[in-house]
Amino acid sequence: MSLFGVAVVLAALPFSVDAPTATAWVAEDGVIEQTSVGVWLCAALYLLWRSRAPRGVAIAFALVFLTLAVREAGLPPELVPSGKQLLSWRYYVNGDIDLLRRLITGGLMLAVLVSFGACARAGSRYLLREQGWRHADGQLLVMSAATLVLAQGGEAVVERLLHAAAVGEGSPRGLLVALSLEEGLECLGSVYALAAIKAASSWMGVDHPTRVFPVRISRPAVAH
Repeated sequence: MSLFGVAVVLAALPFSVDAPTATAWVAEDGVIEQTSVGVWLCAALYLLWRSRAPRGVAIAFALVFLTLAVREAGLPPELVPSGKQLLSWRYYVNGDIDLLRRLITGGLMLAVLVSFGACARAGSRYLLREQGWRHADGQLLVMSAATLVLAQGGEAVVERLLHAAAVGEGSPRGLLVALSLEEGLECLGSVYALAAIKAASSWMGVDHPTRVFPVRISRPAVAH
């Protein structure tokens, strides 16, 4: 099914089931988001399990996938501030925040940014220089990135609809449609990413198993 077809199915979801069921599916702790978290974790663990030396690119992708899983899971703001807050220098010079906490979150944020840069560099080099866009893993990687970008646009629409609902405006059904598109596209992006690394060749440093169980080939008996 094409990306457009998936979007149509997601948009039709709130009209296919009753409102409570649709709300439970697209909620922050709903089935769709929990599936996204599970897929991101599977992708990260697969990279760490199957990567071989040098593991720089695989570890970078794994860290980015773990970050996306944490973002989807939604940690309490008192433990992990929002991404916008972490990207602001005011957070790190705020004396009201514990120094150790600022150092830890700053180090983690730096690692994520460096990993994202390494992923972008390796991905663009493979797609452009090595014409990876002709292969399945490159196409799936592009589809994953494009789907996640569309999901971010859907998130902006959801925020506007939530603001409209807070002042008594907007349509509840329209909000459910936007939430379904946002959560569904994020989940689809994670599936594309997992499929991309499963199909990836040597550029990502992944060593795919050729079989699950070893097969012993017995030699024929030689008559003396």
